[in-house]
Amino acid sequence: MSTLKFDAIVVGGGIVGCTAAYFLARKGLKVAVVERDGLACGTSSKSFAWINGTSKTADEGYHRLNALGLAGYCELAVEFGEQALGLHPAGSLQIVRTSDSTNHATSREKLRQLEAFGYPAAWVDNNALRTMEPHLTLSDDAEGLYAVSDMNLNAPQFVNFMAEQVRALGGTVMESCAAQSLEARDDGRITGLVTDNGVLRSETILVAAGPGTPEVLTELTGFDGFAARFPMRKVPGLLVRTPDTSPHNFVRRVVYFADGPELHVLPDFNGGLRIGADDTDGMTDADTPAEELRRVACILLERAKERLPGFVGADCIDDCTLTVGLRPYPNDGHSLAGPLPGAEGLFVIATHSGVTLAPALGRLMAEQISTGQTPAMLKPFLLDRIEGLG
Repeated sequence: MSTLKFDAIVVGGGIVGCTAAYFLARKGLKVAVVERDGLACGTSSKSFAWINGTSKTADEGYHRLNALGLAGYCELAVEFGEQALGLHPAGSLQIVRTSDSTNHATSREKLRQLEAFGYPAAWVDNNALRTMEPHLTLSDDAEGLYAVSDMNLNAPQFVNFMAEQVRALGGTVMESCAAQSLEARDDGRITGLVTDNGVLRSETILVAAGPGTPEVLTELTGFDGFAARFPMRKVPGLLVRTPDTSPHNFVRRVVYFADGPELHVLPDFNGGLRIGADDTDGMTDADTPAEELRRVACILLERAKERLPGFVGADCIDDCTLTVGLRPYPNDGHSLAGPLPGAEGLFVIATHSGVTLAPALGRLMAEQISTGQTPAMLKPFLLDRIEGLG
C-alpha cells in the first residue's frame, strides 16, 4: 500500500476508538481507524452494555462525565434513530428489600445523590415493581431505585454503525491491520504509524486499545515500562447470553438484584437474556478452562431461574454464549484520557465503562485534538495526574 496521509489515526476498533474517530471526522479531520483484528471483537462484544450514570455517584465529576455519555447517545438517537444504533432506552431497576437495612439505606442514599446531581431517578414501591416487571419473583418488601434514562446497547452493532459513519465522512477503517510502531522526528514529534499495511502519515495518533493499552503503547514506542507500569489493571467480567426466550420477555429493562444472591440481567437483542454478577466475575479470568466457565455460568443461570418463573435456568447452558471480557480499569477508578505526557502528538483513552463513556470521551477528545485546547470536563481525567507516566 502506498503511503497515505491522515489528520488523525485511531488505534483500536472498539466502541471507544470508533466513536472517537466519528467525532474527529465530524470535525472535518481525515481519519483512519487501525484495528488489529475485527471491529468490536474484544471487550466491546463481551460487555453487559448498560449505559448509565446511576452506578457512579461517589465523585460528582466522574458522574457528570458518565451522564454526558448518556446524553451523547440521546443526541445520536435523535439524528440516526435508536434502531440504527442498537439502542434500547428502557431504564434500569435496582431492587432491594426494606428488611435489608444496609442495602436499603445505601440505595436510598444513592437516590439522594442522583437527585442532587439532577439525574432522573425515583423510588418505586412493591406494587410499582410488580407492574413494571411482572415476570419477576419479588418478596413482599421489595422496593427499588428506578433510573428512567438508563439504557442498554447492542455494542457491536453500534461500533459498526460508527465505523460506517467514519467512512461516509471520508475516513478509512482498516481491519486485520496491526499497528507496529511510531515514526517520529529527532525532536520526538510523531510523524506516522507503521502498520501491517504500510506507513500511515499523521502527526496525531490516538490509542484506544482497551485492556491492551499498556502492551500497545510498549509496542508502538519501544518502551517496556508501559507494559509494566501503565496505571490500569484488567478486570474480568463473565457474560452469559441465553438463546431466545420467546414467547416470554422475562425482563423489560436492566434489572439489578441487591436483595439476595447477586444478579444483573437485561433483555438481549437476540430475544434472550444477558446475565452477569459481580461475584461470579471474580471466579473467572481470560484463562479460565471451559468446564470451569460452564460451572460458573450455571450458577448465574440458576439464580436467574429463581427470579424468573418459567425460565429454564442451567438447562439451556448448551445453547448459551459464554464470554469473559477484560475491562480496562484505571488504578484510581477514573478514566485516563488526553495527551500522553512527553510524547507530542500521542493521545490515549483508557477507561472502565467504555460503553457509557464512548460518546462523551469521543467528543471531548475530538475537541482537544482539533483545537489544541483541553475541554474543562476533560481536565480531571488527563494523564498528567499520574506521577511518573511521562
